Amino acid sequence: MRLDNKVVIKKLLFAGLILFAIVLLGFLYAYFQSGIEKIGYVKVLNNKNQDLLYGREFEGRLVDSRGNDHLLFKFKTTDAEVDKNFTLFPRRFFAWGKNYVAYTQNLKEVILVDYKTRKEVFRQGLNERIEFINVNREKEEFVIATEKALYVLKYQKKQGNEKKSLFILERVAEGKFCWPSLSCDSRYIVCGENNNKENYSATSFVLIDLQSNTKKKIFSEKIGNLPLTQDYRLIFSTAISEDNKWAVISTSSSASPPYVYLVAVNLKSGAVREFSKNTGLCNSPGFFISNDKYMFAQGEPEYKGFGDYSSIIDPFRSKPVILDLNTGKLEIVNDVPKDINAYWPIYGNNKAIYFIDRNYQSFVPNKIFDTNIYRLKNKKVELLFQIKGGIVSYDVISSIH
Repeated sequence: MRLDNKVVIKKLLFAGLILFAIVLLGFLYAYFQSGIEKIGYVKVLNNKNQDLLYGREFEGRLVDSRGNDHLLFKFKTTDAEVDKNFTLFPRRFFAWGKNYVAYTQNLKEVILVDYKTRKEVFRQGLNERIEFINVNREKEEFVIATEKALYVLKYQKKQGNEKKSLFILERVAEGKFCWPSLSCDSRYIVCGENNNKENYSATSFVLIDLQSNTKKKIFSEKIGNLPLTQDYRLIFSTAISEDNKWAVISTSSSASPPYVYLVAVNLKSGAVREFSKNTGLCNSPGFFISNDKYMFAQGEPEYKGFGDYSSIIDPFRSKPVILDLNTGKLEIVNDVPKDINAYWPIYGNNKAIYFIDRNYQSFVPNKIFDTNIYRLKNKKVELLFQIKGGIVSYDVISSIH
């Protein structure tokens, strides 16, 4: 009997040790994974055959601070019309979720690729041209704007042994929209809309409530008193705060060169605040770092000689700045060396600021330069990655398990 008890005790101890080892390994894996910088980006390389009007090559990749560099997708533009679209704000065709990247390569299909397996998990064609893709990172839901409608692509749970797709694409609004942003709770979409018959390039700003299926115009496509045939609003980015209180756009008139600045609307009160004096030379996109503070890059090295920028501090160097939407106060992030032009700041979950630096020429949108990705944390700037080719989309992937 005692022998049997000893055998049982030994088995229990052995099972306990195995369980402890599994838990310890899981903890160690999570600990070390959490310390890795993981960034997804899309780089573009020009076609070496200058006689062709298309053939530009795009690569979507996932890199981390341990030296891993994985290819997620790769494609070339297939005709001159597609190539033309990919030279005009190409970031609008890529969106980085928690576990998947969404993109289009021919403006006709939406494609999802899984970070972990690096395999395509969803592909669906549409009957109209795709013009914008964005993501609600928290819920891993993507919003797609075509030339005719808005769609939401989201995960759906399988029932039993069903073989249907893990994702469903829903058509949620009719019309021609641009730069859509989906709220964190997936109830609202803020975006530009082009529906003025007098001038289809003129862009108003609208709020779409997916719960009540309603649309509300926040402010007009008109700027000043001139007719829309002479001057009108353009929109270059949109964002909505986590608590759905504030929406922010970067905007300008149709004048050339455009003087891009920020406008914020309090969605609770309806109050609109224009920050044209102190947020001019705004480089979109920006990012909410809290419910009432918005970070973006400000300054344009090439705008010397174009107008009076005396209201902007250090106007001809691009640097991260933070706008307090309640007070209108602008705070410059002074920790970036002045020999670096910082574009496209992203606020990470670790309270670090990520940004890119490149030999940037705003008037040559299809000219490609090599790009550096930096991290600013604890007042220290560190070069994380050097990318051969120009980056047209990137994001910090907070967690991949």
